[in-house]
Amino acid sequence: MSVTTISQQQSDEQLMQSFLAGEAESLEHLVKRYEGPLFGFAAKILGSREAAQDAFQETFLKVYRKRRSYRAGCRFRPWLYQICLNVCRDMLRCRKRRAESSLGCEGERPDAGPGPEERVVALTELSRVKQAFRHLSPEHREVLLLAHHQGFTHTEISQILEVPLGTVKSRCHHAVKKIARFL
Repeated sequence: MSVTTISQQQSDEQLMQSFLAGEAESLEHLVKRYEGPLFGFAAKILGSREAAQDAFQETFLKVYRKRRSYRAGCRFRPWLYQICLNVCRDMLRCRKRRAESSLGCEGERPDAGPGPEERVVALTELSRVKQAFRHLSPEHREVLLLAHHQGFTHTEISQILEVPLGTVKSRCHHAVKKIARFL
């Protein structure tokens, strides 16, 4: 059996334990395993492929730096998504601060809205859903992304967001209602 086949058979938790034991290639396997899903998650939160790439890289840098804070026996995936979510939140805060500080600058102005291509896409049903999604608060958006796009359970989302289970259920319920109203 090849090393790649063995790593594909190992759970995330086993790969993380191998990494903690000094096997650097185990982290590489985790990076490859989560490249698509984690990148997609970050892109949906940040709204930009470039920003998502930065967030993905920063997430795994933090996994490397915070490797000692990973607790054996805990699930790796929620821990990873919690790190990624925090990276995305930091990036959004920085983006907001930059936008606020540039409002008074001559020659710069906030986004004036969708361009012609976006207006054409806005006619499709997918565009309406995306637009409804953008109107959600960050808390509601995060819960829906984690639940419906990443497949986390409410309990896992509660751990990732570090909020009570009831709060997760409430946010999910209200987010779905808001999207339904918008549509």
